[in-house]
Amino acid sequence: MRRIDELTIEINESTVELQNIKDKMSKQFKEIWKLQCKKDMGKEYDEKRYEDLMYSHKLLQQKRRQLITHINHLNKEFFEVLI
Repeated sequence: MRRIDELTIEINESTVELQNIKDKMSKQFKEIWKLQCKKDMGKEYDEKRYEDLMYSHKLLQQKRRQLITHINHLNKEFFEVLI
């Protein structure tokens, strides 16, 4: 039972971290979208900010994929221990 408790805690922590990343990505996407609209309309926009946001967004996507894989692994282990 101890391992189940440890896995439950780790799954919960990872899930909270995943939600935080999702929230950050959503905020970044809104900023990227606004800058992209300006860029597409030929208006002046902050290119440096746009590049930084795109890079940061890609890093968050990578972290998100890693967390999802980690959570899936933890869930698999949880059910193996449970049985």
